[in-house]
Amino acid sequence: MRLIDRLARRYGNTFWEGQASPASVLTTTYGSSDAEAILPQLAGYTRSAYRDNGIVFGAILARLSLFSEATFAFQDRSDGHLFGANESDGRRSTALRKLENPWPNGTTGELLARMIQDADLAGNAYVWDAGPQLVRLRPDQVTIVSKETSTGDGRSYREVIGYWWDPSPTGAGKPSEQAQYYDVDEIAHWSPIPDPEASFKGMSWMTPIIREITADSALTSYKLKYLEHAATPNLLIKYKQKLLPETVDALRERMQARYGGVDNAFKTLILDQGADHSVVGNSLEQMNFTTVQAAGENRILIASGVPGIVVGSKEGLMAATYSNYAQAMRRFSDITMRPLWRSACACLSSLVAVPSNGRLWFDVSAIAALRQGEKEQADTTLVKAEAVAQLVRFGYEPESVIQAVESGDFTLLKHSGLALDVTTEVPKAAPPPVKLAPPPAAANVAGESLNGAPVPVPGA
Repeated sequence: MRLIDRLARRYGNTFWEGQASPASVLTTTYGSSDAEAILPQLAGYTRSAYRDNGIVFGAILARLSLFSEATFAFQDRSDGHLFGANESDGRRSTALRKLENPWPNGTTGELLARMIQDADLAGNAYVWDAGPQLVRLRPDQVTIVSKETSTGDGRSYREVIGYWWDPSPTGAGKPSEQAQYYDVDEIAHWSPIPDPEASFKGMSWMTPIIREITADSALTSYKLKYLEHAATPNLLIKYKQKLLPETVDALRERMQARYGGVDNAFKTLILDQGADHSVVGNSLEQMNFTTVQAAGENRILIASGVPGIVVGSKEGLMAATYSNYAQAMRRFSDITMRPLWRSACACLSSLVAVPSNGRLWFDVSAIAALRQGEKEQADTTLVKAEAVAQLVRFGYEPESVIQAVESGDFTLLKHSGLALDVTTEVPKAAPPPVKLAPPPAAANVAGESLNGAPVPVPGA
């Protein structure tokens, strides 16, 4: 049975509503109501910017480097602790192995790197669960297929039913021989930034700043041309007498051969026969080239969510020094990376068997870039220890106190039921009694001591 017939048989006529044939649905205009795909021109442009623009490459590399450092684990929904990824706790989950070794010789870091690279360049990442391994599908070759579903009361909505992958479209309205269709439960689709003009696909963070990237690349080309032409402004040479056209051409070629190019920079220019020269255009300093280009770089970094100090851009270092690197990295992880990790876990959870009491989550405890400074970490530990001591003193169970302090969720506290009086101090133990020596014996009038022994009386 052909693929087209199998699709029609599975989804019925509602799948092809308003279309001439199944093939036309899968190959219609990009962004149609039935099929959403990435514009190939946009995908090609972002890949070109990734290869040719240094600031774009630096921003994507910073995002990729930090994002791929995370590892996967399961998070308990009741108390928030992580489990399943550590062999020492006796609860290592085999479900995570698919994410730890997604393909032969593949690692979690490589899977995450591929996902964020596709999301940055195309706005979408597609991971196919092929059974023995995971397979990454190029986002510019995938089309999201949806159908209109009725609720029975006259209202309807669109529902994703699968994904169409065609590595080499013919462009003639027909799919290629390598084209494949995947059910919705076979693909993990990640689109961290939703496309406002589409229902299901995502958008690259480079889309709003295409003009900025173009301007930055143009400035780099301008700088290169400036250096190629002797690193000096353009010159206008004037003669008082009229020159023949062949003379003008000869002079231009001679000037370019003798004074053009970086190798001929700073040579002395000598003119004769009454020629005069004037400067046309501005130098790099006069046009404030460095500041102009730095402003464009800053706008690119703003769209990427990467602080300038993290990648070492001029604007970032002018606003702060590397002493503020920890604060910049914290902003980078909290505002940019954590939402990406969270949404990636929600996407990949469809490919693994998640325990009923948990969810797929990320573990960043081993990432060196996110560790606090030693002094700050010591101060934090001291504050947590004081909080634990106070809560235990008020009668809360020690285990629940530790979980609440570590997670920051004080709803995890469990009271022991003991009412403690924290306003009074615990009485100290009484000191042992001091043994005193017996007093000297005192004599009575009768000449007898108090213990009855005879005592000599003086003068008797």
